[in-house]
Amino acid sequence: MAKTENINIIPNQTIDNSWSPEYGEETERLLTKVFGNDIEAKEKVKEETYHIMKLCGNPNDETNDDTGLVFGYVQSGKTLSFTTLTALARDNNYQIVIVLAGISTNLVNQSFNRLQNDLDINQGFHRKWVMLNNPKAPLRNPQDKNTIQRELQNWKKPNTPDDFKKTLLITVMKNTSHLRNLLSVLEKLDLSNVPTLIIDDEGDQASMNTRASANARRERNGEVLTELQMSTIYRRIRDLKNILPHHTFIQYTATPQAPLFINILDNLSPNFIQLLTPGEKYTGGRAFCQENHFIVREIPYSEIYSDDNVFEEAPETLKEAMRTFFLSVTSGRLLGDKKGNPKNRSMMVHPSRLVEEHGIYYDWVTYIKSFWEKVLLERDDNDETRQQIISEFRKSYKDLKSNAPDIQPFEELLLTLGHNISNTAVEQLNSRAGSSVAWSSNYSFILVGGQAMDRGFTVEGLTITYMPRNRGVGNADTIQQRARFFGYKKDYLGHCRVYLDAENIHLFSEYVNHEEDIRKKLLEHKLSGQHLNELERRFVLDEMFRLTRTNVLSEDLTRTTFGNKWVRIRAPHDSEVIIESNREVFETFYNKYENKFSEDIGHIDRTEEQKHLVAKLPLKDLFKELLNELKFTRQTDSATYTNLKSVIDLYTDEFPPEDSFVYIINKGNPRTRRLKKDEIQQLFQGKNPRTGDVIYPGDEKIKSDDSVNVQIHNLDFRDTEYSNIITIAVWIPARLSQSLISKLND
Repeated sequence: MAKTENINIIPNQTIDNSWSPEYGEETERLLTKVFGNDIEAKEKVKEETYHIMKLCGNPNDETNDDTGLVFGYVQSGKTLSFTTLTALARDNNYQIVIVLAGISTNLVNQSFNRLQNDLDINQGFHRKWVMLNNPKAPLRNPQDKNTIQRELQNWKKPNTPDDFKKTLLITVMKNTSHLRNLLSVLEKLDLSNVPTLIIDDEGDQASMNTRASANARRERNGEVLTELQMSTIYRRIRDLKNILPHHTFIQYTATPQAPLFINILDNLSPNFIQLLTPGEKYTGGRAFCQENHFIVREIPYSEIYSDDNVFEEAPETLKEAMRTFFLSVTSGRLLGDKKGNPKNRSMMVHPSRLVEEHGIYYDWVTYIKSFWEKVLLERDDNDETRQQIISEFRKSYKDLKSNAPDIQPFEELLLTLGHNISNTAVEQLNSRAGSSVAWSSNYSFILVGGQAMDRGFTVEGLTITYMPRNRGVGNADTIQQRARFFGYKKDYLGHCRVYLDAENIHLFSEYVNHEEDIRKKLLEHKLSGQHLNELERRFVLDEMFRLTRTNVLSEDLTRTTFGNKWVRIRAPHDSEVIIESNREVFETFYNKYENKFSEDIGHIDRTEEQKHLVAKLPLKDLFKELLNELKFTRQTDSATYTNLKSVIDLYTDEFPPEDSFVYIINKGNPRTRRLKKDEIQQLFQGKNPRTGDVIYPGDEKIKSDDSVNVQIHNLDFRDTEYSNIITIAVWIPARLSQSLISKLND
């Protein structure tokens, strides 16, 4: 048996300590092949994979039924993670690994080939794997069923040498017939004591029950539902889980909205989560959409082809994008030739989901390419058209060099520019033209297509993206999956460009806030040690987005928007414990900052009750020492206040430090207010007088419009025993406006 090594990692509270996975030769072989001598990168992947494996079922137990969610950034290495998890499962005597590998033949083949290559499965009979792709139904071809049965029997037979105990690695398309075939094979076998790992690549796609929303309405109307009222692929996956007594189902995705927001009683609702950390050279949403403003370029609406905007000639921004790409290709090939291993460079043109529009852009690209190569290669130096084209390339070169200062001199690039244009392959990728690329056949590619280049599709060396398509219905997860331009591009980020319309520029930038809010809250929840079911499904999401496909959600969602308005607590007296706790928080806060407060400026004829204390404090300190310490437990207040804190917390994390204003209303002396239905009827004192010259503008005007403001009120409630009740009102300025989305029943 292979020598194994225990990984000694201090577990956090979420990890079950009942078993410790062992790191063996399969994992070592894979990571050495991928990372070579990069020990730091190797150890990071090893550690994260260990944590995932430890959350999976102990292979020595008789039964297990867990569902986990692994969340990584787009194009950040999720495939490597689940390949490493597959190897670690083998090292720990998992007998079957099933990979649900996408919804198209191209994606399944892509996963099959990568797993086969990365795990060195075809390196001889001594290897510890038997790999099958889309097993056939036994009635049509019993060979796959016989193969699986033979390998499982080797595990069951006593005294079987370890070399004969091989792990079955099965890739299968998320397709009704292929899943039915796999089920027909497995249901005829004895699967007791067969630890199985099911990896659902792009776990939020196709796997979810697309009839969940409709079924929820039927249940509310008193209908009794049957299994036939589930979407077919979802039902097949459920059946697969049901026939495997010992399995762990792992959903891998960069867009976890659907798995997190489906009903927590759903068979595919995760009960644990692991976040993946990208490598040091990864460049994602922050790098592309917020930090490096030179990357994203706007396509004017006048240059976006549509039924309402038809034109004959290629738009100028497309030509600009192609010039930058060809210069980058020429530079990359020269650099690669020196290093002896030029890697692919590619450009993606993604105009629409409509095949007809792909053809229009394909014709433009091929015409421009053909024209430029012919002029540069065939006309003499004095030709006016040639000089004009070179002048335009020189302008693009100047822009490129401003962010890629190490690029070769323009005159050096010009020597082979025409040849690099000529040797760039232009291909359409869609249902009509095909959806695979022979990357080893050429150095540079321009790919024109739509959905075939969305989720799961790997674009090697993607440098330039031209995407003149609209947002569609605005599902956040769908839009983010179009971001094929993210990835490990730090070494050539200065060459990268992304062309989008103004709306999509806004959406991709706002998605970064949504994504980081999800990751932060998931990490905090994981470290808290609570079950994932206890997570409050409440995240920042710009109002231009919908969260995900509504048909997979059985519960309604609600939005709460903050910005340019006051947020008031309506029931700060929910319990004596909360009342006393908030008094102590206020006293501690005031004692610390007492010397910062002074009387606010106002009309000389104000009453004493209309005079307040005000202090200017760092927003981060205000959040940490006051807002985050106050507690309000009434259901309506709790949800609103939690959302409010999320907005401020996200802002203080993402943006430079800034000040806020704190007002202690009536200098901390109590005011009397009335309760109605056990909530404060009217917190704010109104304007005085109501007409004529204003002496006091009213409490709601006591603020600085462009900053976060907090008013602290001390209240006595009329006709009750409640006194000295601390409550607050918080003003969020319009520039900090945020929308949050949550389950209605939270």
